[in-house]
Amino acid sequence: MLNGKKRYIMMAVVCAELASLPAAAQIVNRVVFDVRPIVTAVEIPTSEPGLSRFLVASNSGFGVEAKGVIGDVDISVHRSGTISGAARFGEAAQIPGGQSVCSQTTGFPSPIYIADKKTAAREGTPVEQAVVFEFRYAPEARPDFDFKAGVDSVSAPASCIEGTS
Repeated sequence: MLNGKKRYIMMAVVCAELASLPAAAQIVNRVVFDVRPIVTAVEIPTSEPGLSRFLVASNSGFGVEAKGVIGDVDISVHRSGTISGAARFGEAAQIPGGQSVCSQTTGFPSPIYIADKKTAAREGTPVEQAVVFEFRYAPEARPDFDFKAGVDSVSAPASCIEGTS
């Protein structure tokens, strides 16, 4: 038991701590924790003409642009599976935008896909949080695909005309 002056000193310290809580709460509310959007895409080699595959992980929404291809690009996103029959991916992933999309390109950098959320659905390794993108296009084309971090990184893609893809 505290008695005399010690008790009053202890009560003053506790009151001072309690009085400082609202000020500390305001500081926490005013501090902005900003995480820089990141998207990582690794090409998965394929020998099939007119097909490109990428293993993609992101911590936010992102956009994809294609250049070097004219016409339709069919895009399929796979949430989980295996790569080359061995390595598993997507155990902690989600589809970040549309699962099956067709976009038109012009040969110049053209937006073809917009993801409005991250690929990660829950905690896990980057491969567990990754999805696989498949791009199908004219077999003679040699496109480059550019994955851009941030939801506002590309404009809206032009959809394919029905019956042409």
